[in-house]
Amino acid sequence: MKDLLLRCKIKILSSGNYVYVDKTRFVKKLLEGGSPYYFISRPRRFGKSLFLNTLEEVFKGDKELFKDCAIYKSDYEWKKHPVIYLDFAQVESRTTEELENDLAAALQEMADTYSVSIEAPSIKLQLKKLVMGLAKENRVVVLVDEYDQPIISHLENPKVAKKNRELLKSFFSALKSLDRYLEFAFITGVSKFSHVSLFSGLNNLNDITMNPEYAGIMGYTEDELRNAFQDHIQEIINEREAQGNVVSEEGLVKEMRHWYNGYRFSEDSLCVYNPFSTLKFMEIKKAKGYWYSTGTPSFLIDQLKKHPKTMISLDGMIADEDALMEISSIEEVDLKALMYQTGYFTIQDYNRVSNRYYLGLPNEEVRTAFTNSLVRHFTPNIDVRASEKFVEALETYRLDPLFEYIETGFASFAYQVFAGAKESTYQAMLLSMLYGMGFEPLSERLTNKGRIDVVLDMPKVIYIIELKLDGMADKALKQIYQKSYFEPYLHKGKAIVIIGANFSSKLRNVSEWKGELLSESGEVIRKLSTD
Repeated sequence: MKDLLLRCKIKILSSGNYVYVDKTRFVKKLLEGGSPYYFISRPRRFGKSLFLNTLEEVFKGDKELFKDCAIYKSDYEWKKHPVIYLDFAQVESRTTEELENDLAAALQEMADTYSVSIEAPSIKLQLKKLVMGLAKENRVVVLVDEYDQPIISHLENPKVAKKNRELLKSFFSALKSLDRYLEFAFITGVSKFSHVSLFSGLNNLNDITMNPEYAGIMGYTEDELRNAFQDHIQEIINEREAQGNVVSEEGLVKEMRHWYNGYRFSEDSLCVYNPFSTLKFMEIKKAKGYWYSTGTPSFLIDQLKKHPKTMISLDGMIADEDALMEISSIEEVDLKALMYQTGYFTIQDYNRVSNRYYLGLPNEEVRTAFTNSLVRHFTPNIDVRASEKFVEALETYRLDPLFEYIETGFASFAYQVFAGAKESTYQAMLLSMLYGMGFEPLSERLTNKGRIDVVLDMPKVIYIIELKLDGMADKALKQIYQKSYFEPYLHKGKAIVIIGANFSSKLRNVSEWKGELLSESGEVIRKLSTD
């Protein structure tokens, strides 16, 4: 797999048919940073492996591969070093024995490549012999990708996670006495488990996870997005215009920013786009969730269920750096730290007086998908027949079945997710439940006078729903009239139902709703209320 990744990277760099966002200025910065040993935590699919592949090629002295890149134009000397590359995402770890065997096989494969003997009774000693053997050629570079995969993938089974952690602790402790043989080390992971001696074994290991100087090392800044993907952006604009959907470059970038930007990794205000989702958007040309679908956060849901007293709010929390970067207990993982480190929370603000970070969901992709995941795990399941009943009820303007299900669904959620919740969280939960009921709701539909919270466009009727938190249903209904939200839907051959609904933060549920049935020309036909 690693050879395939390297071949792909070489193909990208050596061909004009691919976009390569140059991050080699950060490689040069690392080499000049004083400490030769680095650790960084970033979410899955955020470019960690590609950056390590870049480091590997740099240390192998392949200068011509980087022609036109920042490091090519620098004074870097391009000395060749032996490289030990360990990718824990490719190592099986269903049991600790399997983890040990796969690590031994990976070490042996590298030893065979360099014709070095590493026969020893443990993987710790095998790693030590490999480093010392390779150092006869030149000082060694150690690159470790996703070191924590054998731990984080087993959080639902603490016994396996703890055993794997202890094995990794022993394995990485081999590096303690090898300073004189090592030129450079770079370790990546999703989380930082403080009881793995990786973080105490290497002398002067420099954790750059929240260092402002490296905030843009992975992911795309907006400048990089606009410069590197200009042709792709224009292609999407042209394709949409051909379909009758005129959009400007600023409008398209705003759409991408809303869905995929917002990841902030330091006190500095720089935010980056999720690279995986951005690339998928460029390919498919449609804004939807891509990154999240590659690994739904079942472990986060499991933690919510296991520790119901743990407070976690989708609308933000406050924490200091130590609380965000250290996970010391596998049995009771700090959800703030886990959600931040895995990319479901990000930094939204920083108080330089208190040295506290304000956290929240980074963008629409994460908010929508994480909310959908919560709905699937906490609300009652709906079969096809039940969905048909909801459709039939709404086609005949009967709203009781809809709101009865919504109230039941909200009552099923873990109460932690509503701690300090804002209106947007209630809206997101409602939208997810409507999706689960078989509808295709539109969120925050833009008109020339404002944004409609929810639109349901059905074959015979259009529903316009305005939501309030700790307000009044009458006020929500009045806003629909004041901003004429129903005007774009007049004379479409469909009836219109307008609904004002209020959520109570005390009840964590719908407290009241009021509705009116309008003709297709906008006249009130009748009031709608509970039976």
